[in-house]
Amino acid sequence: MKELRCVSKITRPTVLIVEDEPMIRELLTLYLEEWGAMVTAVATADVGNEALTKQDWTLLITDVQTPGLLNGVDLAWMASQQKPKTRIIVMSGYFEFAGRVLPPGARFLPKPWPITQLQELLCTQLNHAGGG
Repeated sequence: MKELRCVSKITRPTVLIVEDEPMIRELLTLYLEEWGAMVTAVATADVGNEALTKQDWTLLITDVQTPGLLNGVDLAWMASQQKPKTRIIVMSGYFEFAGRVLPPGARFLPKPWPITQLQELLCTQLNHAGGG
């Protein structure tokens, strides 16, 4: 198992992935598990909101558009209010969502993303995890 070298203070981050595209969800899950993260992956922001309440999360990675009542931006705001120490990455392939206001500390990742950009953002967010 390859440890995430850019993270010094978190040995086993807990990551909640909310992504309705099965291929992207699986890719992110495998990638983060290879780094040593404990990953829970769900297909909608509605299910993601339920998962938010069940434990503390180091990182939330959410797509903006998922089926259901909530979208990823809604979920990001809920996470920032319910779990303020959780770091947040919001992804979208739709330009109109790029300008939406995200919670403080949340980062936007436009799709499609190169793996190097994903890794850099993961390192940034995980290095700041637990800091509030």
